[in-house]
Amino acid sequence: MTTVQLNPLFIQKARQIKLLLTDVDGVMTDGTLSFFTDAQGVTREIKNFESLDGMGLLYLAYCGLQTGIVSKGASNTLEFWAKELGMRYLFYNMPVKHRVLDWLLQKYQLVPEEIAFIGDDLIDLGLLQRVGLPLAVANSVPEAKAAALYISSRRGGQAAVRDIAEQILRARGQWDRVVADNASGAFQNPQHELCIVKGL
Repeated sequence: MTTVQLNPLFIQKARQIKLLLTDVDGVMTDGTLSFFTDAQGVTREIKNFESLDGMGLLYLAYCGLQTGIVSKGASNTLEFWAKELGMRYLFYNMPVKHRVLDWLLQKYQLVPEEIAFIGDDLIDLGLLQRVGLPLAVANSVPEAKAAALYISSRRGGQAAVRDIAEQILRARGQWDRVVADNASGAFQNPQHELCIVKGL
């Protein structure tokens, strides 16, 4: 990833967060939707994820930050991927995404300043406008970019999440540990129980 000059406000807010949430289509993927019909006649979705994004999310979890997905849709693929990445939360069927924030604040006594969210479209605005650290990707709509404190130079599905994860860890002074632990072999994939919430 390219080293960027970080905004002091971004650094301040990155040091406060405990949880990074991310949208899926257009952020973790390039937004393309692919479907196939299986032998039983059931239509299923295929998602293509960038491996660098996956590693970035693992690095966040390794450094003690919780991570999670917030999606309008539902997919067994998301559940598999969230578990692979050591995520704590998977929110399915969320047409009003900021209800996720309300749920987290009530259930876990978090405050908005402790939560970051990566979004790219209008459906993400409610959450982007309410969290402490709003983030966007290069292909985000103008309204999402306007709400974001940091906009990755990379597009969704092209390591934008990895870029954001790296900038957060640099701001928190944890990136050098990630590099050193990968070089020494000390890095291990974090494992957490996945909390799945369907519809709020």
